[in-house]
Amino acid sequence: MALVSSGFLLTVRLVDQGGNKSTLRFNLSSADAATAATDASAVLAALAAVTDAAIQSYSLAEQFDDATVNSGSGEVENMASIVARIDDAEVKYATIKIPAPVDGIFQAASGELYNVVDPADVALVAYLQLWQTGNEATLSDGETLLSPGTAGNVVGKRIHRASRKG
Repeated sequence: MALVSSGFLLTVRLVDQGGNKSTLRFNLSSADAATAATDASAVLAALAAVTDAAIQSYSLAEQFDDATVNSGSGEVENMASIVARIDDAEVKYATIKIPAPVDGIFQAASGELYNVVDPADVALVAYLQLWQTGNEATLSDGETLLSPGTAGNVVGKRIHRASRKG
């Protein structure tokens, strides 16, 4: 995998007086992160001058693309739908989708368990631990997952989403 920077992206969320939201995305021509921050400020100022909506939030990111691979071997319409317990006093769950899942995260290569996620799969547990308290990511509202490797905290199945692309 040869990931190379393909530039900086500014994503801006606008909100109107009725609470309706609109998201705009700007591909910045910035050469580095410092210039991207300066350019983002200029875009925000110019946008504020031409819209009556309020700028609710924005994010600035550097995008990296794989320069050697044009496509993966799976189909993103096929997904693993994972339901995992949130680390909260209330019993709440989050749904996490994995596009083009590897067969290894399911309980069997064929038969009845072919479409059932294996909650003890090492790769799946490592992936879900990204959302555990103190780790790399959070879910919406800053929530985290409760011990993804613990029995009963994770269930899932293979699903398919419709696609008109073929």
